[in-house]
Amino acid sequence: MARILVLGDRLLDHYKFYKSIRNDPATPDVPVVKLVNEVKVDGGAGYLVRSLRELINVDVIHFHGSVPLKIRSYINDKYTFREDINDEILHSPPLIDEFVDEIKDNDYVVISDYHKGTIKYSDIKRILDKCNKTNITFIDTNHVQPDHEGVDWLKINYETARESVNIFGKDIARRVSDKTGTNVIVTKGADGFIAYLRKNDETIYYTKDEYKNGTKHFVDSIGAGDTFFAGFISALINKEKIVPSLIYADVVAHLSTTQLGTIKVVDKTEADTEYKHIETTTKENGEAIYIHRSVL
Repeated sequence: MARILVLGDRLLDHYKFYKSIRNDPATPDVPVVKLVNEVKVDGGAGYLVRSLRELINVDVIHFHGSVPLKIRSYINDKYTFREDINDEILHSPPLIDEFVDEIKDNDYVVISDYHKGTIKYSDIKRILDKCNKTNITFIDTNHVQPDHEGVDWLKINYETARESVNIFGKDIARRVSDKTGTNVIVTKGADGFIAYLRKNDETIYYTKDEYKNGTKHFVDSIGAGDTFFAGFISALINKEKIVPSLIYADVVAHLSTTQLGTIKVVDKTEADTEYKHIETTTKENGEAIYIHRSVL
């Protein structure tokens, strides 16, 4: 049976919600608050793992080192400040050994690299060298390196891509692919994504309408990249074709931005329902496919 092995920085996200009950008499602009609720959940690559477990019914095994704590504090529902505790993760060669030894035929291998310390670039090369043609490999990172060469799917954001190839515009994913020899997905947040499919020498430009009155409104973008990644991986494993998998990933990522942070994962039923009802228009122009999603 296929498994998903995830190596990445697990974070503990601690949300604290306060209500302002009065102002400090000595300093009137300082609120006096009362703690009304707090929630602790797995964040970082832990949120990716939680999302995968919701979206697809296969074993998801997470390998991680120590767990930094991120405390996000809200006063009257307004995000006010964040406190980070034990933010540095020490590299653990035995953990990498365990991960490499665990890779078996037909496993899906996912590296979620937040550069907190769990993974070194030499680890990535070693992991990719262990994988064979039966393994599909994925890397989500914010630093493109030569060690990423050979991964099946490299996901980065637009700023990371720009720093890597020093260009803007529609050719950016192809240029990153030229450096790494990989399929590349460049996410652009609310502006969609650009993907380059190396085998077909094909670029996908995906855009979408701004969300209007009556649709679900933006709350925040914490964890949106992880949910995009989870949506894409789960759709591919469910034997969806590449372009539908990319569109499904965008649907999951959008739904994640309509709820607060990493407290909840996107519900599979809700994601599947929204995906079935979206409207897209597609135009092909040579080696490019332009896809636009309309808001219903």
